[in-house]
Amino acid sequence: MDFTVSERAGVLIHAAHEFARGAGSDEPDPASRSCWNVWGEAGWLGLCIPEEHGGGGSGALDSALAFEALGRGGVDRGWLFAMGAHLFGCAMAIANHGSEEQRGEWLARLANGRATGALAFTEPSGGSDFAGCQTTLRMDGDELVLNGRKALVTNAAVADIFVVLAATPDTPSPFGFSIVLVPKDTAGLSTRPLDNPRGLANTAPAEIVLENCRVPSANILGRQGAGMGLLLDVMRWERSCILAGALGAMDRDLRNATAFLERRLGASASTQPQAVSHALAEIRARMEAARWLMLRSAWEVDNGNDALMFPAMSKFIVSETLAACTMQLRQLVAGAAWTGELDLADALDDACALLSASGTSHVQLNAIYSQMSRDG
Repeated sequence: MDFTVSERAGVLIHAAHEFARGAGSDEPDPASRSCWNVWGEAGWLGLCIPEEHGGGGSGALDSALAFEALGRGGVDRGWLFAMGAHLFGCAMAIANHGSEEQRGEWLARLANGRATGALAFTEPSGGSDFAGCQTTLRMDGDELVLNGRKALVTNAAVADIFVVLAATPDTPSPFGFSIVLVPKDTAGLSTRPLDNPRGLANTAPAEIVLENCRVPSANILGRQGAGMGLLLDVMRWERSCILAGALGAMDRDLRNATAFLERRLGASASTQPQAVSHALAEIRARMEAARWLMLRSAWEVDNGNDALMFPAMSKFIVSETLAACTMQLRQLVAGAAWTGELDLADALDDACALLSASGTSHVQLNAIYSQMSRDG
């Protein structure tokens, strides 16, 4: 496999750095539609949406490299995660599995930021246990009726379209699961924003409540009962790409912390006290190892391989590396982390939140182990 940066990716990386130095480095209001419009018009919300539907037509690998560059350039980690959930979760679910009508209705609007998407899989009872999904779906003539609750849904407070996982009662797993598109103006759908979240604050998280929500049967994504297979493909995209921005931001944090320590200790990179220099070198090495696993997983997506093993390994290693390395940086800069001078307090809150997002580390380990007997 070849991870050489393509000409297309090089253009995207340059554009991302330029954008991050301008409007992208501002602190926008996550509930503002105008901010989503700015991101959409710049092309970041539609990077891998097909060109015929208003997107950029990039693959997973090039899109991950672009998000990494946005993070490295200074874009807020919460915004990067919100955009990633919108694009890699919601939009690509519709792009890959939607009908022509569903694609025509939503993709161009999601790409240009005129609509915001949210992936509503997590439940209050334990979002990572999809087999325990308690949101129900039943047919009533030509309509679907949904009841249930979803928790900690990224973008839910501002979303225009929800991609909802639901289960048909008394239908054996895995054939009882379906994924349904539920517009925000559906009667019976309400949102309850999460107050003062710790970590990833700029993601407009909320709980959604579905009370006898009726949508046309045409709103099923793919076909009824195929939700578990679709879920794996949606997770393949999200787990492979959504942490790319945070990894880029971690690279920025490392460079800023290194420069701070050199100023404070009055030492260059070659003459740092060995305890400090070795710690910084270890962080750099661990980040690079995580980065290459992420790129490998994105490459697998582009080549139609492995819906489970590499996405799970990437999500597990990248999220654990971000949390461990951010904690190590905080310890190295000591009191500067308390003052907020290097933004490492917020960075640690964000990294800890990422440990649970898109499936906890335990869920990823379960997925990895389930595939080990198939490893050739």
